[in-house]
Amino acid sequence: MVIADVCDKGLGAALFMTLFRSFIRRVSNIDFYACTSSGYGNSSGDRILQAISLTNKYIIETHGDTGMFATIFFGIFDSHTGLLTYINGGHLPPKLFNKHGVKDILTLTGPAISGRLDADFALREVMIKPGDTFFAFTDGLTDAENIAGETFSEKALILVFGVDQTLLSILAQIQKKLDNFTVGTQQIDDITMLAVKRCKK
Repeated sequence: MVIADVCDKGLGAALFMTLFRSFIRRVSNIDFYACTSSGYGNSSGDRILQAISLTNKYIIETHGDTGMFATIFFGIFDSHTGLLTYINGGHLPPKLFNKHGVKDILTLTGPAISGRLDADFALREVMIKPGDTFFAFTDGLTDAENIAGETFSEKALILVFGVDQTLLSILAQIQKKLDNFTVGTQQIDDITMLAVKRCKK
């Protein structure tokens, strides 16, 4: 599960994100296709660390003079055990919800990609239990403003996730709340949301 946000806006930022996306997809599968048939391969944690570290090194060494960087949350979810192994490189912390509200906050484990060559990215693990919902987003959601200049509050999300419903329904409700909140204003940043729910047994 990957969600990322590149700095700046416009064509240059879009091209950088295309490069970033292509490279991280490639390096995260270096060992996967070659080794799955024999049962050998890097662990989820090793694959994430390798992908993030190689991408960070490549961007800095080949495009460091541009000053571009990207925040990223990159996780591998084991749907059988419910274990999510992840790195949060400077991205807004995703949240894990259950029927009672916010169960866990997946805080930073390293800096944004292309921040510095010697960046230290730490791995973390969290258990997603049946009925839990993982939710990640870019700052376009919480930076959205109403006509009074107030920003959209994350508190508005808690009630939505407290009800047992489909992911499509959840995302539609968030979009509706955001549309109502920002009526009369222009969208100033892109908005990306990622939701994953582990089905109850």
